[in-house]
Amino acid sequence: MVEKRIIEREDFSRMFKIHYDQLPEQFLSGIDRVNTSYHEADKKELAEYILYILKLLNTPEVARSMEENFQAWNKGWDENLQSILQSGIDLEILKAKYFRGSQFFRYDNKLIIPENNDIEYDLFVLSRYIIFSKYLCEYENIYEFGCGSCQNLLMLSDMFPSKRLYGLDWVEPSVKIAQKLSETLDRNIEGFIFDMLNPSPDIVLKPNSAVTTIHSLEQLGEKHDKLLSFIIAAKPDIVVNYEPILEFYDEDNLLDYLALLYSSKRNYLSGYMTALRELEKQNKIEILQAYRPFLGGIIHEASLIIWRPL
Repeated sequence: MVEKRIIEREDFSRMFKIHYDQLPEQFLSGIDRVNTSYHEADKKELAEYILYILKLLNTPEVARSMEENFQAWNKGWDENLQSILQSGIDLEILKAKYFRGSQFFRYDNKLIIPENNDIEYDLFVLSRYIIFSKYLCEYENIYEFGCGSCQNLLMLSDMFPSKRLYGLDWVEPSVKIAQKLSETLDRNIEGFIFDMLNPSPDIVLKPNSAVTTIHSLEQLGEKHDKLLSFIIAAKPDIVVNYEPILEFYDEDNLLDYLALLYSSKRNYLSGYMTALRELEKQNKIEILQAYRPFLGGIIHEASLIIWRPL
């Protein structure tokens, strides 16, 4: 008989190294509405998953050029913009279209089969409430690099209505969404065009600021040096990265090895943690925390790196 389990509040406390009593209100109210029941994959389900990944890796659509990425994100975020203009603003409308649901999910270093096929997205929302509450609450100005659909800005404006929020992205629809959020919600939200591959020196961070990236650095591949130089020169008080970090994967673990193969084929972020460690050795930055919550997606999962320029 299959043993059913549940991802509970205490599990989030463990994963994100936060005391149970410090879990934010938005998380607590949200988790009660999410079905987190699952069972661990059996041999047949694991084989189905491996076959799915191998077939995916063998499709030509997996690999994309930077220009193809630009066009894809421009089109994707414009779809969110058009939805806002037609239906108004809410969290669901700003949901990225690439969340399509799946019978598979990575959790606690295992492959699990959730009852809820949308568990990846649902737990991603809950995780961000914890991350924002734990790491960003102290800072007056919050800059999101790669703001995409601006869902994070909406969440942040709900949690911290008096803070100044800045959404930076390389495509115009993201800037327009940020502007629409500002107008509709009457909040301090601004949007700017910003290319993380070639950061503009015209962007100057205000005092008492935080920089955050949420699943946006993966598009940079190995080309993160200019962005790191920009951030170090801009001197925010804190940088919060929630990104897939290849250095935290274990090549001798089957799920991690598949994630590494996928990330390589996609030309996703690589060498980022290694670069940060080298910068720390040079006394240019301080790494405050770096850990993997083991809360994943279908193929790969994000880790947290908290650091600051010196």
